[in-house]
Amino acid sequence: MLYRCYAKINLTLEILRRRNDGFHELASLVHTVSLGDDLRVEPADELLTRVEGLELDPETNLVSRAAALMSTSLNERRGAELSLVKRIPAAAGLGGGSSDAAATLAALNTLWGSRLNHVALGRLAAQLGSDVPFFLRGGAAVMRGRGEQLEVLPPRTGQWLVVLVPPHDVLDKTRRLYGALAPADFSDGSITARAVHSLACGEVVQETDLVNAFTRPALEVFAGLDAAWHGAEKICERRFFLSGAGPALFAFASGRGDANEQVAKLAYPAYAVRTVKHARASARVAAPGGIEYP
Repeated sequence: MLYRCYAKINLTLEILRRRNDGFHELASLVHTVSLGDDLRVEPADELLTRVEGLELDPETNLVSRAAALMSTSLNERRGAELSLVKRIPAAAGLGGGSSDAAATLAALNTLWGSRLNHVALGRLAAQLGSDVPFFLRGGAAVMRGRGEQLEVLPPRTGQWLVVLVPPHDVLDKTRRLYGALAPADFSDGSITARAVHSLACGEVVQETDLVNAFTRPALEVFAGLDAAWHGAEKICERRFFLSGAGPALFAFASGRGDANEQVAKLAYPAYAVRTVKHARASARVAAPGGIEYP
């Protein structure tokens, strides 16, 4: 089995409050986009994981962790060989690791014939990360609570975007960003509610509603992000917005041609992507021996 594991962008990310358990309550409108990793899953006598395109520590490799969790939870003695080709930049706010983890759970559920339903898979996904449950289905959704509470929305497919990933080497990024939050960065969730209404009505989310509570902290934590951000806006003559905890930025494009044109102008790694309605796509073999995704 071969899957394309899609990334996501946060169209909104509001942080409402700090909870008594030490976590933060959030409201975030998220959508999967066509930038993706490839995950191949095959039968094997034991669990084996290989990664191309990025060196991942075993403790942070969510494919390995997801496979181990699935095996332990099911008391499954069969193995699997999982080969991952990374294309989504790591720790950039695009959810690549979480998408890979969700695809691993779904793929092993199929490979082993486990027949876990979506609720059971969701419980396992939540143990791996707050946004992993979203990637079991993908498309568009509002994430609430720590991110594990999902409200599925009708996706807006085919919206082209430019995704820019400035260089970054911040360790323990998420903890540092949450630690840098100030009272002015918190909000009540009303902007996300307005963006959700637009999406539910089949409309484009307005740029005035593309908010992210980490915008100010990210500019403090990521060295050079301010210059990269303003430079991209000047070069592409449009606004860019932070995705997740960053430092990935995105901007709307009028179509494929416009997105490709803007990507060609940018010095840092950039991608022309479109919104997609699923968390992953199954591949088929294409002549002469290549791989095609729908």
